[in-house]
Amino acid sequence: MPELPEVETVVRMLAPLRGRVIRDVTVLHKPCVAGSPGKFGLLNGKRIERIWRRAKFIRIDVEDGLGLVIHLRMTGWLGVLNAHAKDPKRDPYVRVRISLDDGNEDLVFNDIRTFGRVWCGTRESLDSLKSLTKLGPEPFDISAAEFALRLRARKSRLKSLLLNQEFLAGVGNIYADEALFGAGLHPLANSSSVSVARAVRLLKSIQDVLNAAIDAGGSSVENFKRPDGESGWFQQKLRIYGRGDEACVACGSVVKRIVVGQRGTCFCPRCQKK
Repeated sequence: MPELPEVETVVRMLAPLRGRVIRDVTVLHKPCVAGSPGKFGLLNGKRIERIWRRAKFIRIDVEDGLGLVIHLRMTGWLGVLNAHAKDPKRDPYVRVRISLDDGNEDLVFNDIRTFGRVWCGTRESLDSLKSLTKLGPEPFDISAAEFALRLRARKSRLKSLLLNQEFLAGVGNIYADEALFGAGLHPLANSSSVSVARAVRLLKSIQDVLNAAIDAGGSSVENFKRPDGESGWFQQKLRIYGRGDEACVACGSVVKRIVVGQRGTCFCPRCQKK
């Protein structure tokens, strides 16, 4: 699933859509819009005012207090295409098509596995979506002191806690592994036993890894593609994720792979002592 850097990459690349007008919206796969607070016809003729990110969700604000929320999940893709171009390999998987301005370009939501979701409505109704109301603070917004306090107040395995979107929003499997490695912390360590100094170091590691991944256009480990159809390239710089049984890039020890919270987890037993 795309994580914070991938979603931020999408948001930044779609920023030029600000000021464009939504001509009309066509829903081609109703299950992907299940639970939408409003009908998509409300967006017709409305101008796009802002495109931004909350955790792993894409937010698009339009005129008159309306908006869209998009979650890419496993195989979702969002980008602008020529409205008249045909592609037999792509078109069967287009789930929502948003016609822009004079009808020559479409903002397209494509999803092979149909796990992604698109919702529309008033911004207030979108803010109230259950999946959004439960989100924790953003990694770049929380202070070191608050992060340390929240971390030490829990009695959870560090890896599981970092994956908990109610604790910290936007971090997933890839960047949790990378951040823990950068901070020298074992994924199974108890969060309540982490010192304040090491908690502060962990937050800095999270922020550093996320910033580096954003600069690289995200990681295309499996399905992620940017709006321009190209892959991100941070996967070329991953230091621990997916490197089970390989030599640690820092010390040369064999990287171990375990399962934490049903997610494959890689760590170095020498660099990340429990």
